Amino acid sequence: MRGGAWSGSSKLGGEPVKSKGQSLYTRRFKSHHIFQLDSGAASAFTCRAELLTLDANCMKATLADQFEVAAGLASGISRYAASIGIDAGPIAQACGLDPDRFNVIGERVSLDRVCRYMEALALISGDDQFGLKSAAEFRKGASGPFGYAMMNAATVRDCLVFMGRNLNKISETSICTLEIGPRAAYFEWTYSPLILHRAQFVDLGVAQTFAHLRAFLGDDVRLIRVELERKKPINTNLHKQLLTPHVSFGAQVNALILPVEILGRSNPRADPQLFSIMSMQMEALPQRNTDAQDPVAAVRLHVAENLSNNTVTLASEAGRLGMSSRTLQRRLTDAGTSLQAIVDECRKEMAGRFLLETDLTLSSIGYKLGFSAPAAFTRSAIRWFGMTPSEFRQKHRETT
Repeated sequence: MRGGAWSGSSKLGGEPVKSKGQSLYTRRFKSHHIFQLDSGAASAFTCRAELLTLDANCMKATLADQFEVAAGLASGISRYAASIGIDAGPIAQACGLDPDRFNVIGERVSLDRVCRYMEALALISGDDQFGLKSAAEFRKGASGPFGYAMMNAATVRDCLVFMGRNLNKISETSICTLEIGPRAAYFEWTYSPLILHRAQFVDLGVAQTFAHLRAFLGDDVRLIRVELERKKPINTNLHKQLLTPHVSFGAQVNALILPVEILGRSNPRADPQLFSIMSMQMEALPQRNTDAQDPVAAVRLHVAENLSNNTVTLASEAGRLGMSSRTLQRRLTDAGTSLQAIVDECRKEMAGRFLLETDLTLSSIGYKLGFSAPAAFTRSAIRWFGMTPSEFRQKHRETT
């Protein structure tokens, strides 16, 4: 990855979806709502969709819930869903979200739940480009000071610099860097590996950013290159139409690459005074610092994000947190836990999510959990779940 000037480390009842000439069938969800799907959408609808929309009353908090996003970023999702015949309110609630809060300025919600919400709607609609299309219903000021500042930046450079400094405050990223070189500006970002389903959310965010950049560049937004982490969709035409012809998929991190000659392009609708006010409001927002507030929570989160490396030690965590190993050990003991117990807890939680929410092979999951051999993963799964990983996956998919 390229170095950057800034880097941040943070951490359906409703109308049926119909297609002409296609039969309808009904499927029941764990959220206890009924949704009618056409057979085309159903072909892409696996039990994974049910696991993305769990009853809010029994949906336990997860490690991924520590990452938040401005609720306003989800404001257009329900409107777009309604426009294609889906009542998204029950889906949001089944994901543990209150859609009435999406329009409240300053409200923050779980990024992981918003991503689950969007992924479920994409599966229900049978449209892998749901997030990209939903951007059309997004109101530019819905994200509060961030959106208004983007609308009123004087130049493309000012807009990028503002994004580099503040994106992490409205949507917590694990990487957010901006590098302006002699030929191009590189803006790169990604999210915690604990956010397993984020393709639709990233599509929405990129489409929103391009909506802002068109105010500066018009048709010259086609000069921008886009690299996305997400899997390549079957049809890439919409990405090329709404973003740029120069879009690629399967990247290590998401990136916007802009030629330097367009960085000075001015915004005809800019309001420098409003941009300054909104920028000051964003600068005043504190960065979350759970490391200082709760070292035990910080260890748990760092362990969960680095399970595949299997290199976290008491000494390394103590050094990262700026304390001695003895002090950290005392903090963990006082909290009734230990580093090994935290590793085991994180492996158990992530094993359940990988097995139920993804189609990864068992060997791939074992690797991501930091096990040196498949047999070690199997032994731990039997201890955690009372059955092997394959039995656990099969059992839960048969009952959903």
